Amino acid sequence: SVRSPYDACCYKEMFVRQKIPAFLIRSYQKTPSHCSRKAVRVELLKGKKFCVDWEEGWFQQYRRQKESTSTST
Repeated sequence: SVRSPYDACCYKEMFVRQKIPAFLIRSYQKTPSHCSRKAVRVELLKGKKFCVDWEEGWFQQYRRQKESTSTST
């Protein structure tokens, strides 16, 4: 399937404000620089995708946790 580069962007209606529990998150990806909003696409274990504000406190915490565990391989 061919995906346009704009699929990776986040739009207003895709954002979630509430904290997503860490155990539900499969992966996350920063939006490309061409996107108008700086955000993160979060994929849940069930395949659902949401957008989260990059500056969101709980996400920053999650990211730091993930990075500290992944560096200890």
